[in-house]
Amino acid sequence: MLAVEYEDNVLFVKVDTDDEYELAQDMQVRGLPTLYFISPDPNKNAIRTEGLIPREMIKNIIDNEM
Repeated sequence: MLAVEYEDNVLFVKVDTDDEYELAQDMQVRGLPTLYFISPDPNKNAIRTEGLIPREMIKNIIDNEM
């Protein structure tokens, strides 16, 4: 739903950690789901969450932190 809502502003990428084991290891994915929010602004740090988080929290990160 959020991919549709933010389709012009946000790129959502889903990675199968079984198929992309090395990437998951490099990104320190220990639990699922793990979300990374990466801003187009190189001066902002990425935000990482692990575990299920509410939709409104995801929206808040996108709207206010990115």
